[in-house]
Amino acid sequence: MAQSYCPNCGATLQQNAAFCPNCGTRIIASHPQSQQLPPAYYPPAMSTQAPVSTGPYKAVIGVLLIIIILLGVGLYGATSGHLFPLTGYRYPLPNPPNSQSTLPLPAPTTLPPSAKTIWNACGASPSQGCSMTPNGWREGTIPDTYDYYVYFTSNVSITVYFFTLGQFVQYRVCNGDVSCVSGAYDSLPPTTSQQTAVFRLAEGCGDYVAIYVASASGIMKPVVSVDQNPAPSPTGYCAQPGGA
Repeated sequence: MAQSYCPNCGATLQQNAAFCPNCGTRIIASHPQSQQLPPAYYPPAMSTQAPVSTGPYKAVIGVLLIIIILLGVGLYGATSGHLFPLTGYRYPLPNPPNSQSTLPLPAPTTLPPSAKTIWNACGASPSQGCSMTPNGWREGTIPDTYDYYVYFTSNVSITVYFFTLGQFVQYRVCNGDVSCVSGAYDSLPPTTSQQTAVFRLAEGCGDYVAIYVASASGIMKPVVSVDQNPAPSPTGYCAQPGGA
C-alpha cells in the first residue's frame, strides 16, 4: 500500500489515521489521492516559535541616547558654549620672547611736545572715561617705529602688559589668564595713576600690543600718546632670532 501523507502539512500518516499527528487536521478517507502526494508538494511548515520582541532593546537604546544628549548639553552649558575646553589647550608659541628681547624696560619719562594722542575715550567723550570690569581688559596695538607713552588715571588699580601678538593670542585664548602667556614680557605694576611711562621696543618692531587690566569695576581715563622714533634696526622681539 502506498504511503499516505497529511494534505495540510505533508506529515507521514499511519494507515487508516483519522487525524494528522502533526497538525491535527482531520483525514478524509474519501480523498485518498490527496493523502498520497509526496511531501515535497507541501509548503514548508511555518515555525511555531514565537517572534522575539525588540521593544525592550529599543527602549534601552533610546534611554542611552537621551543620556548622551543630556551630558553633551550639560558640558556645553558648563563651559559657556565652548566645546572641549577641558583638554587644557593652550595656544603654543614656537619661539616665545626671551628676557633679552624685552629690553629696554618701560621707564618713566616726560611727554615730548611732538607726541600725538591716540586713545583718550572708549566710544564716548573723554570725560566719561572707559568702564572696566574685574580682570577685564582693554587692548590696543602699538604702532611700529613709534615710542608708546602710557598715561591714565583710574579709580581702580590698572596693570599694563606689553605682549607680542602671539602672546596676546595666548592671553585671549585663556580668557585673561596671564599664566598661559609663554616667554618673557614687560609690564607696569598696578596703579591708579600712570604719568608717564614710555615703551620703546616698537621703534623697530610692529608686533606689540598693550593690555590694560583692571582689578575691579571702575572707570579708567586714558590719555595714551605716541611719538615717531624709528630705530635703525629691529628691536625687541623682532631682533630675536626667529622672532619676526
